[in-house]
Amino acid sequence: MDAVRVLGAMLGNRAGRTPRNGQILGEVLNGVAAITRSAQPTSRPGPPGRFPPSHHSPFEHMVRDSVARRHRQGGHFPSQATNWINDRGRGIPAPPPQHDRHHHDHHSGLAYDARAQLLITAMIMAAQADGRIDPREQEEIISQLQPLDASEAEFLRREFRRPHDLHAFAHAVPQGMEYEVYSVSLMAIDVDTRAEVAYLQQLAECLHITGPECQAIHHRYGYQGTF
Repeated sequence: MDAVRVLGAMLGNRAGRTPRNGQILGEVLNGVAAITRSAQPTSRPGPPGRFPPSHHSPFEHMVRDSVARRHRQGGHFPSQATNWINDRGRGIPAPPPQHDRHHHDHHSGLAYDARAQLLITAMIMAAQADGRIDPREQEEIISQLQPLDASEAEFLRREFRRPHDLHAFAHAVPQGMEYEVYSVSLMAIDVDTRAEVAYLQQLAECLHITGPECQAIHHRYGYQGTF
């Protein structure tokens, strides 16, 4: 199973649902957030220092790699996501050097494929924040993510079916992956219901991410909401 490719399918599918999700993915793929940040006056106080570029870059590289793998291996994106990416002028970016799924060069110590699986679980939990996804909806989502091989589809079915406990999940997140887990959770939902807002607030609390740190993440990826 190529968990990184599955992650790209999920990100692309979510990006095609609303302009906001497309904007967040576009910020990561095209580096707009990094450019915007570097262009800020040096006299302006920067965002909280808990998540420095050493945390930003691995997440953004994984997102770029996941989308590129999805594209390269025959996957398609909803038209809204495709239009957003193409309108930014670069199309699908060239992927970073190919990563072996077992390498451990991330500051959390977690291997590449294991990180992708954790982020997929985070997306599924966020998607379920405002209600359970029933079996019919699960199969509809999986069909939208095709092509998947049998092991990838079954992995998603297991993640949809099994009960998730937010506190237990957050406790199992390796130190150094809090930024990635919160960011991908933000990318997974529209944040237009009280349940979704409450979920992100609870997730941040469980991951010990402060309010200003949350707002810095929101700003970096183009989400203007506050809570």
